[in-house]
Amino acid sequence: MTRISARYLGKRLVVSYLTLLVIMSLLFVLIRSMPGSFIGSMITPELDQADIQQLRETWGLNEPIWRQYIDFMLNYQTGDFGRSPTYKAPVWDVIISRLPRTLILFGAAFIVQFIVGPLVGMYLGWWRGTRKDKSIFTSSLAVYSMPAFWLAWLFIWLFNYELGWLPSTYMFTKFAQFDWTVVTIVTDVLRHIALPLISIAFVSWVGAMLVMRPAMNNVTSEDYVFLAQAKGLSERTVMIKHAARNALIPVATQAIVGLAFLLDGSVIIENVFSWPGLGQVIVTSVLSRDYPVSQAAFFMLAVLIIVMRLVTDIAYTYLDPRIKFGGD
Repeated sequence: MTRISARYLGKRLVVSYLTLLVIMSLLFVLIRSMPGSFIGSMITPELDQADIQQLRETWGLNEPIWRQYIDFMLNYQTGDFGRSPTYKAPVWDVIISRLPRTLILFGAAFIVQFIVGPLVGMYLGWWRGTRKDKSIFTSSLAVYSMPAFWLAWLFIWLFNYELGWLPSTYMFTKFAQFDWTVVTIVTDVLRHIALPLISIAFVSWVGAMLVMRPAMNNVTSEDYVFLAQAKGLSERTVMIKHAARNALIPVATQAIVGLAFLLDGSVIIENVFSWPGLGQVIVTSVLSRDYPVSQAAFFMLAVLIIVMRLVTDIAYTYLDPRIKFGGD
C-alpha cells in the first residue's frame, strides 16, 4: 500500500523550510547588491539633509545591515512584507492582486505542457526507431531551440497585426464596447490569453516529451509489459495502463524543472504581452529598486516551487505503488 510516513514527511518539511531560509538570505543579499536605492527617486532639490535622513529612517535604511537582515527574516516568516514605495500600497496587496493573473496564464501553460508532452513522448517511445518517431522527434528539437520571446513576437505579428484574429496586450479589452456578462468576460479572457499561452506551450511541451520518450522506451522491455501482451490485451491498453504509468515517474520530477522555467519565463512573456501579472511587477520593482516588492515577488515564486516539490514527492507513491517514502 502506498504511504508516506509522518517521520519522512516531517523531514521533508524541515528541509523545505531550511531551503526557504537560504533562498530568503540570498534574496536579501542580491537585491541590496544592486547599485542605487529606491529613495533616490524620492529625493528632490527641495529636500535638505534632515529630510533625506528622515526618508531613510522611514524605510529602515538607516539601520545596520545585520539589523535589516534580522527584521527581513522575521517579518517575512509572519507575512509582513512591508509597504511599496513605488506602488504606494502594502506589498501584500500588490502581490496578491497580480499573483492570480500569473497563475491563470502559467497554470494553463503548465497543464498543456504536461498533457501534450507526456502524450507525445508516450507514442514516440512506443514507436521508437520508426520513421514517424524520427520525424516528430527531429521537428520537436527544432521547436525546442526557439526562444519563447522570439516566438511571442512572431505570433503577435501573424495573429494580431497581419490576421487581426487575436489581441496581443492586456488580460481584458480596455474600453470594451460589449455588455459585460459571464460569457463575454470568459470569451474576452480566453482571446487575450491565447497568444501568450501558445507562445509558452509551443516550446515547453518538448521538455516533458524528451523525458517521457526514453522512459517509455525502457519500460517496453519489462516483463510486466510482455505479460500483458501475452494475455491478449490490446496494444492501447498495454501502452497506457501498463507501460505509460510507470514511465511517468521521471516526468513528475521534470515537472518541477518545467515549473521553474515557466515561472522564469513569466518575466519575459508577461512584459511582451503586457500581461498584468507578477512578472511585470518584478521588472518594475527591480528597475525602480523597490526592495520590498522585488523581494516579496521572488519569495512567493520560491514558495510555490518548494510546495510543488513536496507535492511531487507525494505523487510518486501514487504513480508507483512500490515506492514507500519513509516506510519501515
